[in-house]
Amino acid sequence: MAEEFVSKDQFNEFIKRMEQGFHHADQRYSDLITVMNQRFDQTDQQRQVDQEAMNQRFNQVDQRYSDLITVMNQRFNQVDQQQKEDRQLMMQQFQQADQQRQEDRQLMMQQFQQADQLRQEDRQLFMQQFQQAGQRFAQHETRLLSLENWMRTTFVTLGIVAVGVASQLLYTLLRFGLKPPTP
Repeated sequence: MAEEFVSKDQFNEFIKRMEQGFHHADQRYSDLITVMNQRFDQTDQQRQVDQEAMNQRFNQVDQRYSDLITVMNQRFNQVDQQQKEDRQLMMQQFQQADQQRQEDRQLMMQQFQQADQLRQEDRQLFMQQFQQAGQRFAQHETRLLSLENWMRTTFVTLGIVAVGVASQLLYTLLRFGLKPPTP
């Protein structure tokens, strides 16, 4: 491919265009820096405004917290007084409940004795049922053992038949001249 020569005027024009492009890029970069500095200044001002608003809000929260603590202390004092009164009333009710509990205990002891007698009778009945169930399990176990022996016998028989069939097949293949593959 042949080289293409440019004249000195064309070269100077090219250089001039490049310098104008660089100057234009420098101007855009300076404008961008100016805009960024303005935005940072706005952000700093907004942050200061937000900081002042947060401080005011924290002061309000602190005041509300102090008021809440005062109200809670008053309420705790009321609760303590109510608790003392309730305790006295509960002690009277506990004494009445203790007396009722003694009466109920005697009644429960009678019921426990009756329940114990019923439990003994139920135990004897359960023992009879368990013995019957044990006999049934023994019968089923005997049947399962018989079935297991039958299955073993069948498996052995099938194995012998399979070996016989394989031997007969090998014999037939060898008789007709088919040889096993050699390595």
